[in-house]
Amino acid sequence: MRNYLFFTAILMLSGLSHSAFAAVPLKLKESLLKEFVAKGSPTLDEIQAVFLSSEFRNKEMLEDVSPELYGRTSYRETNEKAIIPFIPIFSPVKYAELGVRQKIAHGFSVGAAAGTQQQSAVSSSGKYRDVTTTNINFTAQMDLWRDLFGRATKAKLKNASDESKRADLEQQIQKKAFLISLRKTYWALVANNESMRISRELLKDAVAQSDETVKRFQNNVAEQDEVARYKAQVASRTGTLSGLEYQKQSYTRQLKTLLPELSNAEISLAEYDLDKTLRDVLTCTEAIASETKIPYQNTLYDESISLLTSMLSNNRTINERYADPDVSLFGRVQSVGVSSDAKPSGFRGSYGGSWDDMTSQNRTGYEVGLNVVIPLGDAKASAQRTKELYDEKRLRAFIGRTEANVVTSHQEILTTITILNQVIESQKINTDQLNKRLIYMRKKYQQARASVNDLVQDQDALLSSELITIETKLAVINVILDYLAVYTETPCDFNRI
Repeated sequence: MRNYLFFTAILMLSGLSHSAFAAVPLKLKESLLKEFVAKGSPTLDEIQAVFLSSEFRNKEMLEDVSPELYGRTSYRETNEKAIIPFIPIFSPVKYAELGVRQKIAHGFSVGAAAGTQQQSAVSSSGKYRDVTTTNINFTAQMDLWRDLFGRATKAKLKNASDESKRADLEQQIQKKAFLISLRKTYWALVANNESMRISRELLKDAVAQSDETVKRFQNNVAEQDEVARYKAQVASRTGTLSGLEYQKQSYTRQLKTLLPELSNAEISLAEYDLDKTLRDVLTCTEAIASETKIPYQNTLYDESISLLTSMLSNNRTINERYADPDVSLFGRVQSVGVSSDAKPSGFRGSYGGSWDDMTSQNRTGYEVGLNVVIPLGDAKASAQRTKELYDEKRLRAFIGRTEANVVTSHQEILTTITILNQVIESQKINTDQLNKRLIYMRKKYQQARASVNDLVQDQDALLSSELITIETKLAVINVILDYLAVYTETPCDFNRI
């Protein structure tokens, strides 16, 4: 009985395990890809991470010119002995400060703070209890050379803003490119399916011919070499079909890797119309051909180029005084009040007393000064030259590559599509003629006026022609998809998915 229960439990667990990992049938349509993309993908997360990195750098720059509230408080107590008896060692000492400060983009930094300190001590000179000092101060600093009037700071802020905007554009472009890559994989699956359909039909014919030849050989009508040739044809077409099956698995695995929602799906293709799609591509191509100039209104790359050019100018402003002396003017205005009233028992103070002393008497003072830092040696100048060269080369490479991609994509698509359509028409004629020839070749073979090798060669030529036609149709679709990855806003039906 125990063994029976154990065996039953194993079967139940096996059933649960199988059901948990059973693939879910899915009829895939091109229009479903966008829905799956909307549910998320690691690739989209990576694209967004790049944008967020630029956005963070922009906000990090804005932090530098945002006001800050700061504070500090402390308590100190000691039992140390005074070196000179009449000089008191103050303990405990209580201190608190609260202030606000801000760096302004125009090369200034300002601040205001209020602080108070209260301390007590006992020495031969007397007792001090809660002696209190309160101060209010205002500070300002102005850059006189490297960042005069905020020249470098404003360039850095503009640079960070431009980089963030460009990253946002790049995010939109890359998301569209990701969807384009999924559509290319989908149409590769369609082409693969068409190739498999044709290969299966021709394999079926090859098997029938091989079986017929075996019977003829057994009846002493056919030769051994004919049997071997037909069996070789069956093996070749079986190998072709196996290769296409492997190709299908590769495309399916690619989709599942890019779209986690499909990881547990058993993917098959829903109904499609390849010829209609080619007509849509032709319509889209005609719309593209109607543009007499580069249609910058249909791409986001022109805005990206404009931002890259702005960043190039900003970097020149930032770098040109990188190795120059750092000179700044600073000033400080401070009012200090002290409460330390003489009493019979010693000196005593209070917070209120120090505030009254500061507000009722003129306790204001000021400080003005100049800070100068001059780099010595060639290290700073060498770093400046390297940074200038790096920024110039990096951004110019981006600009040049982007401009070339935009211009070339539009200029070459019409020629490429025209050539591929000519290939399709030629292959169609070739396939029709091969079909006609094959009809006559079969008759000649049955009349013993053609060899088996001639017949098999014509059959293989027909298969090759049909497979090439499918590959060329796929190439046409891929060309227009590559174009739409650059001109993402092209107004045509094929670009609405």
